[in-house]
Amino acid sequence: MSHEQRLTQLRQYFNASGKRYTVEREHMIDVIAEMEGPFTIIDLYKVAKRKGFIHAASTLYRNLFIFIDSGFITQRHLSGGKCEYETNVDKNIFLLCVGCGTLKRLPVTKEFKAMQKALCEKNKMIPVAYNFQQKGYCSKCQKKLAK
Repeated sequence: MSHEQRLTQLRQYFNASGKRYTVEREHMIDVIAEMEGPFTIIDLYKVAKRKGFIHAASTLYRNLFIFIDSGFITQRHLSGGKCEYETNVDKNIFLLCVGCGTLKRLPVTKEFKAMQKALCEKNKMIPVAYNFQQKGYCSKCQKKLAK
């Protein structure tokens, strides 16, 4: 999905949810769109501050969940209470080992896309984004559990 398509999606979200679409939020959207791969909120704050788009971290924190709720970015919970964010939410699925914290990225298969489409059609939903993360134990951690 292109940046313009994502902006349109975000504007639709603001309209449907009754939230205001502000210049400050658009600046944050531009910064988020520039982020390559997974990033932390600290990474995002540093880039936004350097560009002069944000002065207080609280502004970013307040708006971050709006971007998550809208499907513009996704939040992944990692081990140890850490989180990472990513704008490219529809190209990977994730396997997180709750033992060692290893995060494995897997490409989305045709079967997964078909299941996703069928699920949305069955429930009369227009898909915006998804965040699929399976938690479990990797083979190394399974050996530790067996002891």
